[in-house]
Amino acid sequence: MNKNLFISSLLLIFTSISFSQIEIQKYKDLVSPEAYSKKISEDFNYLLLGENSPNQGISAILNDDKSSLKINGLLYTGKYGVLNIEADLKASNGIYFFDQENGSEQGKITFNYYKPVIRWSEFYSINDFTKANIKLQTLELITQAKSDFEGLEELVKEVLGEEVKEDNNAIIKKLKKLSEKYINEDDAIGFHKLEERKFDKSSYYLKSGEPSEKTEKEATQIIIKDGIDSKKDLIIKNKDKKNITKILRDYAAKKKFILRKLEDSINKLELESVKSQWAGNHIIFMGVSPFYERQSFKRFLYDNSKTFSDMFTNERGNVYGITLSLNYSLEKGKGSRNIYKPKSLFLRLSTSLNRASNITNFKSSTLDISTPIGNDVNGNPIEFTNSDKAFIGDSEYEYGFGSTFSFEAYYYPFPVSVGVFGRIAYNNIKFNKGSVLDDIEEYPMRLGMLFSLKNKEGKKPLITIQAFLDRTDLNLSPNGTDNDLRFGLGIGLPINTK
Repeated sequence: MNKNLFISSLLLIFTSISFSQIEIQKYKDLVSPEAYSKKISEDFNYLLLGENSPNQGISAILNDDKSSLKINGLLYTGKYGVLNIEADLKASNGIYFFDQENGSEQGKITFNYYKPVIRWSEFYSINDFTKANIKLQTLELITQAKSDFEGLEELVKEVLGEEVKEDNNAIIKKLKKLSEKYINEDDAIGFHKLEERKFDKSSYYLKSGEPSEKTEKEATQIIIKDGIDSKKDLIIKNKDKKNITKILRDYAAKKKFILRKLEDSINKLELESVKSQWAGNHIIFMGVSPFYERQSFKRFLYDNSKTFSDMFTNERGNVYGITLSLNYSLEKGKGSRNIYKPKSLFLRLSTSLNRASNITNFKSSTLDISTPIGNDVNGNPIEFTNSDKAFIGDSEYEYGFGSTFSFEAYYYPFPVSVGVFGRIAYNNIKFNKGSVLDDIEEYPMRLGMLFSLKNKEGKKPLITIQAFLDRTDLNLSPNGTDNDLRFGLGIGLPINTK
């Protein structure tokens, strides 16, 4: 007998016997639309909030120019997208805080909102046996939920009698809706043909030796003054020693499960059954990130009318703006047979508009000044030397209108947790017409490698390391007088606050 014909016949026989020939609908795709939406949502959340993500947890970057500490935390995740907050703290003297007196400090707070706009998956079809198995298990979940609810409802009526008339239309409506979605679209006809099962009530009666209410006579009924309708007493009948607490607790839990979690269980079943069939997952999402930054640095201004210590001043300023980004993510599925498809690929194209400053015009330097105070016994001059570190520059600290365009890429070509990344950008700051400052144009670049070190079980990354080279401006020479080449190390701790 043909294999497919045998499986189809088996499915028909099983459903005919147990469920009065319920016709089960088929999906054009691998799973139901609801299960697919759940999968995409989980993939998107993992991309932004998972163990490998640079958008969640704590990371640090150390190099010879300036060290930084970045902290991220989740504020919201749901059907409207993901919202998190990011604190980026940089310092040239090892202290991450606002307005320090030594070196320079920049404290930046950013709110990031991300929302998917396009998403699709590659997958291989499943065989008829797997399809039948998924559908029968789905039918079993709905049938069991219906049976449990009706059995508990009957127990509650026995205990409360006519004192409480509860409207359970929402429960019935939900079960019919799920039957319509996952069994048969024809006016939820599948719901009326679900198997009637005998509900096991034995676990809801107190066994011999278990504590019960005082004496059998006293346990006949419990009277609660001013019952739930606040008009009359609520009388709970218990002639046959039911476990009232367990009945009411399980009844409330079952209703909550049907309304909120039954469909999730069905979707989880679908996704788990076809996990090995996904070949690739693609997500294109947008990002909106408003930010505020506090800048502070110690500056040296030479003035021969002042003492050395009075030539230092603290500059402080505020910049703010917004960043818009378009992002693309590819994750290779477990079932992919394409050896050329990367394990993961992430691309980001972004632009920022903001109030900016010329803080990059100031360079850190160690300053020494010697003051003669006399001669020693041999006639040699004695000098007193003052030394301090500060930022120097010929211009004033001013604001302008800044714009940035950047492109980033993160690429893991193989199953091993070693990848490469790069970022190139264009920064422009235009100052007022009356300013003596020239407009600033820079082309920063960063290239490096990613290493994810795993824990003993080898399942989750313990730490992610970035090793990179940095250029602040490709217009400058990487060696010689410009010396625009630095090497840095980034360390990310996969701390997830979900």
